[in-house]
Amino acid sequence: MKKILYVLLVALSATTLVSCKGEKGDPGMPGRDGKDGASIVKNVIINVEQKNWGYSNTDNNNYFFATVDMPEITEKIFDGGIIKMYRVWNYETKDAIQTEMPYTRQYEVLPDGSSAWYFYTEHIDYDFGIGKMTIYYSVSDFDYELDETFVPEAMQFRCVIMY
Repeated sequence: MKKILYVLLVALSATTLVSCKGEKGDPGMPGRDGKDGASIVKNVIINVEQKNWGYSNTDNNNYFFATVDMPEITEKIFDGGIIKMYRVWNYETKDAIQTEMPYTRQYEVLPDGSSAWYFYTEHIDYDFGIGKMTIYYSVSDFDYELDETFVPEAMQFRCVIMY
């Protein structure tokens, strides 16, 4: 019983010593009224049609790209805002889904009439500047020559601009 009392007394003393208060400090700066806080400025839906994909056609780094005008990305937003991008499937339907970018997914395909599986990784990312955005599409093997007519499908994206 004495040991239990001793442990409780030590614990109570330690709590009292740890929770001691010092002198009150100077008051902080006054807060703002909330008008300058972060908020969503705009949601922009970007439609990239199949015909809008360009091709880099370089010797060592082939990829598709689509550059779109984004007047919503002002110098103020470029310097101090946040841009988030999402790939959107089945936009404006009850089955719509979104995936945050960059987007990377592995696939396996059994081409028609073939007995060999084809494995690849699809990657979609983006960059932006004042008034513009470029979306990039690449496949892990970079072997687009398998089908010279290959162009990525039409895709939809949601750009969230916050400031």
